[in-house]
Amino acid sequence: MNPNPSAPGDKPFDQDAWLAARGAVRRPDASCWSTLATIPPQRLNMCSCHGALSLPEVELIECSRGREQDSTAVPSVTHTVLYAARGGALLAVLDVPTSVALDDCAPRSPIPCSVALDVRVEGDAVRFEEAANRTTSACDHPSIAANKPFPGASGWNSASWQRARATYRRICDTRGRYVWQRGALRRAP
Repeated sequence: MNPNPSAPGDKPFDQDAWLAARGAVRRPDASCWSTLATIPPQRLNMCSCHGALSLPEVELIECSRGREQDSTAVPSVTHTVLYAARGGALLAVLDVPTSVALDDCAPRSPIPCSVALDVRVEGDAVRFEEAANRTTSACDHPSIAANKPFPGASGWNSASWQRARATYRRICDTRGRYVWQRGALRRAP
């Protein structure tokens, strides 16, 4: 959940009001849709918008999108997509992976069962960092940070663990500050 919501108090974010105030229309991109392997197949919209972020130069709408993976260990990764309203449409100015949970995670898993990043406004930038409610850092866990082989785990092979670790690292690499430059958010040094 966005720690800098634009809605006062406990009032939920009103995506339609935010868009109308900016003369914009949200059209979910093709990557928002997923097809469940059911009979008959079901189409699901994997995108939602749930907050706004205000920087000195631009207002952004914060959305999430599920992205399917070719992995049994990590079937889906959530991306945070930040859009700016321009010319009646929304333009994606940043799309980064921000959370994942292992599909089948044992209590004594050699890696954390999930990693999640929050986004917040920090002056003239946005910052992605691990969720504040975590007691330990998943990104700094030795099994994620190191290149050591994983110890044996029931139902998982080494390739599954390597894919899960690579996914965690992509999310952890998102951490940091992003500043508004030339119409987009760019990673700050």
